[in-house]
Amino acid sequence: MIRFTSVRMSPSLSLPSLLAVGALLLSPSIARAQAPTPMGAEAPPPDAKALVTGPGKPKDAPTIAKPSLDETNASLSSGGLITTGNSKTVALSFNGLFDLRRGNNGFLTGMVANYGESSPPGGVSATSVQNIQGKLRYDRYFVDSLSGFFLATGRHDRFQGLSFRLNMDPGVKFIPFQDDVQKIWLEAGYDFQFDARNAFGKGTETVDGKAAPEGTPRLDATRTDHSARAYLGYRRAFNQSVTASTGVELLQSFVKTDLGNADTRINFDVNLAAKLDFGFSLGVGFSARYDRLPIAGKEKVDTSTTLSLIYAWTDAAPKKAEKPPCPDCPACPPPAAPPPAAAPVASPPVASPPVASPPAAPPTTSTPRSP
Repeated sequence: MIRFTSVRMSPSLSLPSLLAVGALLLSPSIARAQAPTPMGAEAPPPDAKALVTGPGKPKDAPTIAKPSLDETNASLSSGGLITTGNSKTVALSFNGLFDLRRGNNGFLTGMVANYGESSPPGGVSATSVQNIQGKLRYDRYFVDSLSGFFLATGRHDRFQGLSFRLNMDPGVKFIPFQDDVQKIWLEAGYDFQFDARNAFGKGTETVDGKAAPEGTPRLDATRTDHSARAYLGYRRAFNQSVTASTGVELLQSFVKTDLGNADTRINFDVNLAAKLDFGFSLGVGFSARYDRLPIAGKEKVDTSTTLSLIYAWTDAAPKKAEKPPCPDCPACPPPAAPPPAAAPVASPPVASPPVASPPAAPPTTSTPRSP
């Protein structure tokens, strides 16, 4: 009878067994890596740093260059009138001005001259207007809006009875408002006036050189007056081509002269200029002079109107044109209401991964045993 003996093969190694074997193989290396560093082999500690440092040196503030006020301006103007026919009239006028600013110092000089003559039909031509006036002025600016000044003016006017009139006016000037469009300024001070009279002014002759009639008041050859002076000026640029300026001056005497006590004088000027081209402009001017105590035979008010051609030059840099402001943006509409929240959608169930079944044991084989 043949008997069979069963022999079972050992199963293959599982995952926990492999992990245990790997741990045993790596344990010497881990032990060597964690071994303590020998004494004296440590790396030196880093240099200590302050966690809070004091303030450093302040940076220099940026400097903003102040725009230069230095400039030079010059202008010349001339006008005239000629009529013929039943009457003959010739009238000429001239005006020159030079203005200089350097730092806190300002200098101005100017001259005005007028001449005219007329004659009736068949008559002899006679002088009707003859005057000339010049002025010098110096300003010392303490600040941009305040200065002290000295003004000297000389005038000759045949029909005012003046061989020469000298005015000296020290004072202060204040600019309460100034921008690129308009300017307002005020002046206050003292006026000294000295008159040297001609024969007409003294009352010994008529204006045309004839002997004065009996009873004409006789005046001194010279006259001195002391007054308080006030001036108000205004200038405006309507646009880049049209400008206007005006001013009024008050002179109030506080002494008595051969003409009377405490004379009052008022001077008014207005000028309008329109640019043409190549530095030329067309100007219209009006002036009025009021004197409460004129010499005998003269009116209290003198007026003149001029139409002239003006040429002006300046070295001041032209002002940059400003960009027009952007139009106002329309009002933004109110934000739209948010849409209603959608109902949550249930997500489908996630299938669990399949579980791997352990490997099947190898089949058991039987071998026949020898008898």
